[in-house]
Amino acid sequence: MSVRFHLRVSTRLYASLEDVWQVKTDVDHLEAELHPWLRATLDKSELQAGLRGEGLPRNLPVRFWGLGVVPLPTWPLQLVEYEHNRIFVDTTAENPLFHEWEHRHIVEQASDAVRYMDAITFSPRFGPPHLVARWIEFVFKHRHRRTARQFETDERATAVAFLRVVVETEDSGEGFL
Repeated sequence: MSVRFHLRVSTRLYASLEDVWQVKTDVDHLEAELHPWLRATLDKSELQAGLRGEGLPRNLPVRFWGLGVVPLPTWPLQLVEYEHNRIFVDTTAENPLFHEWEHRHIVEQASDAVRYMDAITFSPRFGPPHLVARWIEFVFKHRHRRTARQFETDERATAVAFLRVVVETEDSGEGFL
């Protein structure tokens, strides 16, 4: 039996859609969002080109370091979708950490603000799945709080997270916990 998780983390930012998009697609900001829990080593020019929608799908090997010093396996990231000022999607199929990983970065206009949402579907390959899922939730909430430092925001609408668990079995298909 494998366990699949769906995580949604969103924040309402009082800024223009263009300003939020610019920050969320800035490679240096993406790295800073993870600090101090993770550090990423990657080809910044390749990622920046992908975040401009150039040459998709684009394969990008990323190396993460837990707590900034513990090496984790290389993450074979692939940027597969891009729509300027709206969405970009990264996935991985051969990831040593996850059976499945799809991360949708969504920026959308709301009535009086811009909503940024990370929508992640993943299935851990190692460890207790629910603990791994809680760690992923923690890291993404941390990222949203870091982004909220860049813009004015409603504190009650910052890093709002929903984690849904889907259990898959070979016999019965999908079920929800």
